[in-house]
Amino acid sequence: MKKLLLSLSVFLLVLCAARAEGLNPLDEMKLDAQPETASAEHPLALKGLDFGEGASILRFKAVTESELTIRVYVDRLEGSPAATALFRPMMKENRRNVELTGTHDLYLVLEGSGTLTSLQAFRSVQDIEAAVRAELGGHVENAIPARYLQNCEHGGTVERLSYQAHDYAADGALYEKAAYVYLPAGYDPQNTYDLLILCHGIGGSEAEWGLPSKSSRVKQIMDNLIDRGEIRPFIVVTPNGRAGKAEDYSPYYLFDQELREDLLPAVQAAYAVDTSDRNRCAMAGLSMGGMQTINLGLGKCLDRFSAFGAFSAAPTSNAAAVTAAVLNAHPDLPVRVFYSICGTGDSIALASANAAVQGLDALTGQLNEDNCFVQLVPGVHDFNVWYLGFYNFARIIGSPD
Repeated sequence: MKKLLLSLSVFLLVLCAARAEGLNPLDEMKLDAQPETASAEHPLALKGLDFGEGASILRFKAVTESELTIRVYVDRLEGSPAATALFRPMMKENRRNVELTGTHDLYLVLEGSGTLTSLQAFRSVQDIEAAVRAELGGHVENAIPARYLQNCEHGGTVERLSYQAHDYAADGALYEKAAYVYLPAGYDPQNTYDLLILCHGIGGSEAEWGLPSKSSRVKQIMDNLIDRGEIRPFIVVTPNGRAGKAEDYSPYYLFDQELREDLLPAVQAAYAVDTSDRNRCAMAGLSMGGMQTINLGLGKCLDRFSAFGAFSAAPTSNAAAVTAAVLNAHPDLPVRVFYSICGTGDSIALASANAAVQGLDALTGQLNEDNCFVQLVPGVHDFNVWYLGFYNFARIIGSPD
């Protein structure tokens, strides 16, 4: 209790000084509150906090060895908490956001085993994004530097792969399909490379990501990242995500069957990859391909992939609770990377992309700030966002560290 009172005394002094100087008093608060001193009978009380006229976002972190629930009450302890955060062992540090406007008293109640380590407040979403980018250690950028969008002297090659697939939307009959394959410069069939399956959007095809083009952005990005030694060389395959000939949308939702039975075996047979090693296989996609990555890659093929990138995930993408249930059911299949990006002006996918990630890290112990990256950027439903998503995802999954 003495430790807590000392922390609060220091906080109040900082608060008064900050107000006198016209500063944001919550820019950085660090507390060490033990659970027994922050119970319902003796909550951690932070009184008279001025959150300003515009909505500020309170962001706090905690550490736990088992499970810790933090309940945040605004102005009084009676009634329901304004926010509840659950921290699990794998999530040594985490964040929860509470939007507040005006002056309020906060009461924090800790239940379980763990420690609240810090509190911060931000005046805007942009401030939060800047803080997150700093914490990600440069993994995520808001723009692709021009040097990665030009042809590279030591470039890789692009091939067309033909393979037999079943019509999963009809009678299962075999028919011929095609995919484009990026092979890094110096490709050696005696080596084994990581693999990325990169999916297109609705109405697109295996060519939508532009690999057949001489000015392919995907190829330029890969060539330059590899040539500069910023990522390990890996293979990129852009398939046709329709698992059948039907003209409606149903073939998109059956693509997991083609992945397992047709595409991955065909890639394994033709190129130096090991599709039996999920830690060397990733899946990503734009719009409808983002939905396929979440619903089918993570949702149904978690045993085949460990890294997932959803770029403007389309409507019908699984909500966070559905994805969390899958992850919680398979603790033996840890996620290496989960990355999501969407444009803030995207009238098509912003709602579904947000629903797919909102609170996801709180619902499962599989994801934390070390392997879960959520990015919102200015933009709409177009390739400006999707190429940026590919650039960031390639840097994350291909990191030589």
